[in-house]
This record gives sequence, structure tokens and C-alpha cells, in this order.
Amino acid sequence: MVAVIAERQRQRLEEHCRARGYEVVAVIAEQGSGLNEKRKGLARLFKMAREGQMDRVVVEFKDRLARFGFSYIERYLNAFGVKVEVVNGDEAKSPQEELVQDMLSILTVFSAKLYGSRSKEFRQRVREAMTDAAEAKKTRRHGDNPGPDIPE
Repeated sequence: MVAVIAERQRQRLEEHCRARGYEVVAVIAEQGSGLNEKRKGLARLFKMAREGQMDRVVVEFKDRLARFGFSYIERYLNAFGVKVEVVNGDEAKSPQEELVQDMLSILTVFSAKLYGSRSKEFRQRVREAMTDAAEAKKTRRHGDNPGPDIPE
């Protein structure tokens, strides 16, 4: 059995597994979006399923595994004999509620990407400025740019 969790969910899921007598063989905790298909934890989960290292995956909510395409992931894992157990299944939602939730999820992810790229650009500019300052300081130390003439 493998539990896929965010750090704050660890204790609740471990208790759930202990109460049902599951042997926890791995805990995969990752920060990131359920919309990101390049998650290392998800790749590890797939590898463990292919290698027969588990028979069950326990998640607190479906969206901890994937925001969209949960059923595809579940079918993939089922093909290797792995059952997916959702501890807190979704409450019944109207189609409008599901649509709003999906749109908010997408908006959240794209906002994070936008702000992340801006942050990345800013960090790159800071690095360049620090490199330029270090080079200028090195040049002054080696006498290439002695600065103003000082009488001896």
C-alpha cells in the first residue's frame, strides 16, 4: 500500500491505514499541482505499480492524485493490480459546481505559473547584477581600473 499525500495529511492517512491493517510500503509526499503531469511522485507511483511493489494507493481526496484525469490514472494503476482508495470521496456536486471548481483550479495553476515566471526573471536579473558587481570589484582589485589618481 502506498499513500500519496501532502505533509499535513500524513497523520490522518497513516491512522486510516493502520485502522484497516494496511502495511505502508511508501509514503509519497510532494508539493505541487495536481495539474502538473511531470510530478516526480506520480512517476514514482507508476514505477512502483509496474514493478508490483504495492497493491493499493490511498489518497485523502481525488485531487491529491490528479485534478483532471483521475479515472485514467486509476485505470492505469488497476491494470497492474493496484486499487485506488479515496478516503474522503467527493460530495455530490452539481455540474455547475464541478465546472466552477475546475475553472478555479485551472486559474490557480496558471496564476502560479505566471507569478513563478516573473519571480524567475527577477532572480535571474539579481544574479546577473551580482555577477556584474563581483566582476567590477575583481577588476578594481587587480589594478585594471585603479580609480582616481592619488598623489604619493
